[in-house]
Amino acid sequence: MGAAALHEGPIRPAIHAFKYEGRVELAPSLARYLRAVTAETPWAAVFPQLDAMAPVPLHSDRFRERGFNQAELLTRSLASSANKPVLKEAILRTEATRSQVGLSPAERADNVAGKFWADSQTVAGLTLLLVDDVLTTGATMRECAAALRSQGASAVYGLALARPTMGPGAKDLTAL
Repeated sequence: MGAAALHEGPIRPAIHAFKYEGRVELAPSLARYLRAVTAETPWAAVFPQLDAMAPVPLHSDRFRERGFNQAELLTRSLASSANKPVLKEAILRTEATRSQVGLSPAERADNVAGKFWADSQTVAGLTLLLVDDVLTTGATMRECAAALRSQGASAVYGLALARPTMGPGAKDLTAL
């Protein structure tokens, strides 16, 4: 699990505009950060082995409110450049959760625990990349990966666009 950039400087307001102001046209530009990190060690060795990519899902209520899933837009842009399929329905958020912003690491883990469902017919035997916009504690990615693995995914990696200054390393690579 890792992130392509730090959530600071010019990328921070760009992510905010993308996610909260509906600036969906920023997705391809922001996904360039993801593409760049996948060409570097250690990601470059894993990327060719991926069978598919999946965005971290939004609950249907949040999707209706926002009108799009920012992780899905990033995933589609990254997958297109890598010629990999996007499995949008591979994993679903089964319950609405409160925003993770302002929660402690333990509260974040509790907030998302058991809130994801994966489709075994879609993911069994696959090596997958989960994509999200911001990685803070990794609680959401870990829960998604657990759901995917419980339904037979061979391996699950997680990559986010950005992470806070404190947190998982930008170029860390461990299967989730």
